[in-house]
Amino acid sequence: MAQIDPLHIILLLVIGLVASVINVVAGGGSYLTLPALIFTGLPPGLANGTNRIGILAGNLFSAVKFARLGQLKTSDLLYFCLPATIGGVGGAWIATQIDDRSMRIALAVLMLFGSWTVISRPSTPQSDSLSRNKNWSFPLFSGVGLYAGFIQAGTGFFSLAATSFLGYDLNRGNAVKTLMNLCLTVPALLVFWHKSLVDWPAGLALAAGMSLGGLIGVRVSENSKPENLRKMVAAAILISAVFIVYPLLRSTLG
Repeated sequence: MAQIDPLHIILLLVIGLVASVINVVAGGGSYLTLPALIFTGLPPGLANGTNRIGILAGNLFSAVKFARLGQLKTSDLLYFCLPATIGGVGGAWIATQIDDRSMRIALAVLMLFGSWTVISRPSTPQSDSLSRNKNWSFPLFSGVGLYAGFIQAGTGFFSLAATSFLGYDLNRGNAVKTLMNLCLTVPALLVFWHKSLVDWPAGLALAAGMSLGGLIGVRVSENSKPENLRKMVAAAILISAVFIVYPLLRSTLG
């Protein structure tokens, strides 16, 4: 098992904690964890796989809490988790076929797009008074899962849009999103691991921070304004996107 710089462990603990709080309050935490992993020296592809360890830990804590609150149903496994997991495996496989240069470009583009979605997303998804036919759940969540398996960052925005389309309120949507992420991350992580694209020391440090951040995020969400936090997240995303694409530009122009 590779060693990791103690300062990098501290960085990943802190970033993981902050990112997990952001995931609870506003969403988009992976837009911070991915650049942090790259900053520690991991190539983009390896960072993408390693990030799944933190995602798994954070969503495990959240899913247990939502289940205790009665926000999850057994049928969610069929309607949401199954299609998302199928899509997630496909997305993870696609990600393992891409070289680091292409992955760096994809990360930068998606992060720039993500900064816009963070700012423009309304505080509360607009949902219909009646739920639409759940037959829509399979194509919708297969697509969300495909994206999540490929890059993960920003998945929460798309999954909440899908649950809103189906007529669910924000609380139910967040519960479904959490369970969906938990289910699809397990096989996706195995795909990355099989391709040797997981750095366990870095991932476990990130997971420790994200587990704690998930608990703190519940308290923060009760007293903070998501709109203000989303603006700060968007600024951080833009800065991170520049950090990711700079080496690419330097190698191209140099």
